[in-house]
Amino acid sequence: MTQTATRTPSETAPRRKNGAAGSERFDVVIVGAGFAGMYMLHKTRALGLSAVVLDKASGVGGTWYWNRYPGARCDVDSIQYSYSFDEDLQQEWVWSEFYATQPEILRYANHVADRHDLRRDMRFNTEVVSATFVEGANGKRTGHWLVETKGEHTGRIEAAFCVMGTGCLSTPNWPKIEGLDDFAGQTYHTGLWPHEKVDFTGKRVAVIGTGSSAIQSIPEIAKEAAHLTVFQRTPNYTIPARNHPLDPVEYAKTKARYRELREEAKKQPNGLFYDFNPESALEVSEAERRAE
Repeated sequence: MTQTATRTPSETAPRRKNGAAGSERFDVVIVGAGFAGMYMLHKTRALGLSAVVLDKASGVGGTWYWNRYPGARCDVDSIQYSYSFDEDLQQEWVWSEFYATQPEILRYANHVADRHDLRRDMRFNTEVVSATFVEGANGKRTGHWLVETKGEHTGRIEAAFCVMGTGCLSTPNWPKIEGLDDFAGQTYHTGLWPHEKVDFTGKRVAVIGTGSSAIQSIPEIAKEAAHLTVFQRTPNYTIPARNHPLDPVEYAKTKARYRELREEAKKQPNGLFYDFNPESALEVSEAERRAE
């Protein structure tokens, strides 16, 4: 698919230099090039604001850039786990499965970045070291944010607004286990998975935790490993995904009502267009609970 775009004045807003401090100045600094950061950049351009997106990754995608472990896929159906601001994109993009895999979601993120020419205002391999609000004169809140970075783009950026698009999954949680740093074998974290395939063939593997990423990766790792041990502190609750290829006929029906369904989703508790059962489990009989 092709798309032509004409840059408006807002898309080519000047980037002013602060000569005294040697720092760049933007209207908005956005931290994170995931789904939130990408959309925020799109919105700031529409408002006529100059903006820059910073991310320590080497590409867009956020969660879907880092979480590349075996079996990684979304737990929201793909036709809803997508942008709604571009109607042509909604109609043109075709998802292959009900629950999209990590590679497919990352392809989608890259496609959106290309389609809306987002990368020219993004700086990758760049980590935010600090973000400090500098008060204006006489304590009035007419100051600005001072953001310091390191990496490929080391420097200082001033901005009127600082928007954190980092989400809740950007800092991997390593367990505080004695001896972990001295372990002689290979150690991996699902949130920092290598870009190349990890071969578990013939190996003894231990998985610590049974959160969503473990639930997805354990069955895939078990297919290769000689022996797999799972260490679980707290039992988790999971149900069969019942994933399946999307039916073209049903998919077309959804696309025909996409705009209407998106509006319906905004009224739902979790922002998705589903029929929710508001009844309390304690208000029905044992037989009804089990049937539901």
